[in-house]
Amino acid sequence: MQRQLVQSFRHTWRNVLPAGAPGCSQGTPYSFWVREGDPTKLAVILSGGGACWTGENCALHGKPFYRPFAGLEQDPSNLGGVFDTDNPENPLADYTIVYLPTANGDVFLGDSVTTYDVPAMGGQPAGKINILHKGYDNAASALDWMFKTYRDPKTVAVMGWSAGAIASPIYTHIVAQHYPDASVTHFADGGGAYRVGEKLAPLFKSWGTANVLKRVKGFEDLSMDGLSMEDLYIRAAELHPEITFHQYNERHDDVQALFMRLMGVEAPDVPANLDDAHAYIRAKVPNFRTYTSWGHDEAIIGGYYDAVLAKNALDNRGRPHVLDRFYTRQTNGVRFLDWFTAAVTGKPVEDVACVDCETPEYHWTRPAFPQ
Repeated sequence: MQRQLVQSFRHTWRNVLPAGAPGCSQGTPYSFWVREGDPTKLAVILSGGGACWTGENCALHGKPFYRPFAGLEQDPSNLGGVFDTDNPENPLADYTIVYLPTANGDVFLGDSVTTYDVPAMGGQPAGKINILHKGYDNAASALDWMFKTYRDPKTVAVMGWSAGAIASPIYTHIVAQHYPDASVTHFADGGGAYRVGEKLAPLFKSWGTANVLKRVKGFEDLSMDGLSMEDLYIRAAELHPEITFHQYNERHDDVQALFMRLMGVEAPDVPANLDDAHAYIRAKVPNFRTYTSWGHDEAIIGGYYDAVLAKNALDNRGRPHVLDRFYTRQTNGVRFLDWFTAAVTGKPVEDVACVDCETPEYHWTRPAFPQ
């Protein structure tokens, strides 16, 4: 009976309200999620959820492209991928997982309260809106709770997807600084194609990213003049030559193309941007590896699904005609799950890149069912 209670507890997510968190974009309380596992093995996951930097895409009655709140509705228990703790292939199944929702429209790179002009739209007159771009402080409050609660982990995997992928190198650095005796690893899912030059400058200004960099030891001297997302990888990799920084992207990522159009890029070329960004990082640091797959999506670690014609709905734990890409994705014969597992457990991996980048490739066989 005691063993059953322990197993049940280990698979239960709980919501935590961290002390000192400034709150979500509209000033509502910020909270994050924790699933207790082995206290010596931690996984810090920065979630996706978009971004905003104008009155039109920050106002809730306009065209918001971000998650403005965090709370009970962000419960990750129904997600797949690394959150499927019942799957025996999940390399994080026995980890303690600290899951940080994004709720400030600033991809965890914000330290500002910004007033935007909102045009008349959605039946509402023109006006103004204040947005708490305080993603950095919210994340720092959650990490402070983690540092006090888990004082001596042996292994820490820091990762993020989509919006959470972009700032993940900075947070890997912060975690590695606090846990100098732990083996720290990094993984980013998406966000690798934002090689758009000065188009990023208005976003950084709105978010107060300069204030964030001034507060992070080792990043204080990074110039905002021409700052790129790749510069964050390079600085983190320079500070931590013992850590390999990993990035997964799909060659024709529609989400990144959408946000580039919102930034003012008329004809986004995700493949070309990925190539340029990866080459820029590789030219400056050796500890960077990529897995570039076929497809048009992101958020593979969160357990999104492919449509697959299955004769038996039980092939995927009751979800008919779908399979979790985290476990089935394959590129050029390299199973993504194997690559990811090696990356987050500190083992060396080689770069993987698709060839035609359109033809689906799966590592999956139909399980045998009793006749």
